[in-house]
Amino acid sequence: MPYRVDVVLTQEERTAQRKLIGTLNMRNAMWFEPDVGFCIWRDQRDSQAWGAGIPELSAHFDTLAIPYVVRPEVQAVGKRQKAGLTLVVRWEELPSLTRWAPSFQKQIDNAHAEMDAAASGS
Repeated sequence: MPYRVDVVLTQEERTAQRKLIGTLNMRNAMWFEPDVGFCIWRDQRDSQAWGAGIPELSAHFDTLAIPYVVRPEVQAVGKRQKAGLTLVVRWEELPSLTRWAPSFQKQIDNAHAEMDAAASGS
């Protein structure tokens, strides 16, 4: 899906879109949950040092009007358990995300295919 050139973005939207696409391209600490949707986890302390923590991501999602929820979550990182936050975009809200990052649709389609294969026992 080509980017629309007839839409004029504000500077804030343009910045948020760049940050969103950069985050999605990193593919670090991201996954899909069958009953929930798309998840991004960040260590509560470490991520804020380099500006990609959940508070920063939340601000970008707010700017782009992408609905999400944030939940506290502990993840195993190496041999340690680390407290962090997970930003979740529910399956039915993913079109609001792909509006700003159309190429992410391929990852969504792949996740659906993997979950369908797992459900059918393949």
